[in-house]
Amino acid sequence: MEYVRMGFSIRDRFGRIDKARTEHVRAELNKRDAQAELIKQWETYETRWRSLLTSDTPVTFAQIPWPLPNLPSSIDDITPEAIIRFFLDSLKVPGNTASESDRLRSALLRWHPDKMSAVLSRTMDTELQPVREGVNIVFRALHARVNLVKRTQREDRA
Repeated sequence: MEYVRMGFSIRDRFGRIDKARTEHVRAELNKRDAQAELIKQWETYETRWRSLLTSDTPVTFAQIPWPLPNLPSSIDDITPEAIIRFFLDSLKVPGNTASESDRLRSALLRWHPDKMSAVLSRTMDTELQPVREGVNIVFRALHARVNLVKRTQREDRA
């Protein structure tokens, strides 16, 4: 497999390039790489939350564990679509046992503005406004998705 990862092709027993097998192996490697990246993103997110909650130092915008694949440089990088994609993509990893409803519910509790007041009280004054705005964007995105899931479930039962 590493042979294919380096850009080489698989050959059959006669030495001819086996394009179909090579493409199949490449697709499998890409799938594994994507899953590994999702696992890494989720683990980083959870680790950053643990660090934030166990610390008592002043907090900056960059220290907030924003639910995004890449850390945002400003409030403009925090979009509802990217937030929801972050939470839902992490459910696609093999071995995941959380449902969409469970994941959204726990995230909604974590990002609730009242629950975030402890973090906001430690946020540096110069960064309080963008952090508060970011928390509200995350909470609204999660709330909207939870409502959509509930509405869809009710329609499916009807």
